[in-house]
Amino acid sequence: MNIKDMTLEEKIGQMLCFAFNGTEYNEQLETQIKELKVGGIIYFAKNITSPLQAAKLNARLQKEAKIPLFTCIDQEGGSVLRVTEGITPFPGAMGLAATGENIKNICYNVAKDLKSIGFNLNHAPVADVNNNPLNPVINSRSYSDDPKVVAEYVCEAFKGFQEGGVLPTVKHFPGHGNTSQDSHLLMPSLNSSEKEMEETELVPFQKAFDEGIDGVMVSHVLYTAFDSKNPATLSYNIMTDLLQKKMGFKGLIVTDSLSMGAIEQNYSTEQIVDLCVNGGVDMMIFCGAALLSDQKEIVNKFIELVKEGRISVSRIDTSVEKILRLKEKYCQGEISIDELGPEEAINEAVKLSEESVSLVRSNGILPIRDNDNVLLLFPEIKLFSLVDNENQSYKSLKEYLPKEEVIYNKELKNLHYIKEIIGKYDKIIMATYNVIKDDYQTRLFTELDKKKTVVVSMRSPYDIMHLSGVENYICIYEATPLSLQSLSKCLLGKRKFVGKVPVKL
Repeated sequence: MNIKDMTLEEKIGQMLCFAFNGTEYNEQLETQIKELKVGGIIYFAKNITSPLQAAKLNARLQKEAKIPLFTCIDQEGGSVLRVTEGITPFPGAMGLAATGENIKNICYNVAKDLKSIGFNLNHAPVADVNNNPLNPVINSRSYSDDPKVVAEYVCEAFKGFQEGGVLPTVKHFPGHGNTSQDSHLLMPSLNSSEKEMEETELVPFQKAFDEGIDGVMVSHVLYTAFDSKNPATLSYNIMTDLLQKKMGFKGLIVTDSLSMGAIEQNYSTEQIVDLCVNGGVDMMIFCGAALLSDQKEIVNKFIELVKEGRISVSRIDTSVEKILRLKEKYCQGEISIDELGPEEAINEAVKLSEESVSLVRSNGILPIRDNDNVLLLFPEIKLFSLVDNENQSYKSLKEYLPKEEVIYNKELKNLHYIKEIIGKYDKIIMATYNVIKDDYQTRLFTELDKKKTVVVSMRSPYDIMHLSGVENYICIYEATPLSLQSLSKCLLGKRKFVGKVPVKL
């Protein structure tokens, strides 16, 4: 497609990426493609029932589109996976960093699978430096609290994705790791100086830009050193002056979802489109409830702003030319699921998962012996952050370690029962999930004999900060079936604990 042959509506559509409802080609998708002429469609777990279903839908979408679509997904790994079965398993960032291994190959294998299903753009890797233990949304999605470590893994990851034929968008520029609020709900603010950000947050992004990454996702965080009024996604100072002029990025600039609370609660549709486009964004992403009426309004507002002269056609052309160039590179290849998750790729993922399990503290009670009487205490896991999959069902440890198990939750209605039975067990494995100060998990832990209790943090490695007197502590970084299976092997002594926690505790 030559930009000279495109209508204004087609150009505007290329700068928009919408979520959708359903799992099949439907009226909403038909309207998005034929009427709104969108440039991208983003999937969530709710839109995917199997690799075969996603592959068929992606093939249909591309068939219906006049200009190839960016078919987008958040396949970060670990706790953030949209395709959860039938392809190469993908441990999360912090788990991978705990192995100390090069991760380019596993990212290449994941990309090959995604491309076979028909996805050509992955919103990953995460380049945020998790230097705030209280961060509620990044946490173990980050590789480390050390910017140089993060930079190394980010570059290995994006090169694997790109070589596998998938466009990666490194995120969340210029860094979401040092915040204590979740931008899905509120607008976080970061008051670090420009010098501090250059020494920490910007390090992984700059290295990725220097080494040739083709995409970046911008965050909804207010960075007062660069712009005291607008968050990064709406800031010319950040997207044009910092990202493009100072840091030299030439690739695709996409937003985090503009339906998040940080933006939706503070700006009108008109303001969002105006500030995003004039700020330097190439593709705006809107998710949320994904109502077609809202999506039509966004397109209409965009057209109005152009006709009123508030957004220039030349500004649009700059982005569209970039989008078309990258679509030529990435929107190619056959959709076929015949070779998904090859055995070699699965074996590598399993090996990395096993090597990620990190024994932080031990008084010598591990491994578990055949004749040990063991009690498993496992938390009821709810949605931790809105980046997680809705209505996701979690496996418990008992499925991989056949011992008596009690599920506990924040109500602790079974606390009396737990106190009654704990005396008869030789060892207690207490799994935790994002402990906060004085919460129900800390309350339960105070009732246990610390000498015979092993605490396993299943997401945040910082759980130990809120648990006094821990003598045995393990980090697995994610509560996925693969990580629980790896944990079980290590607890039983079938695999050695070799993981090293990549953050300071």
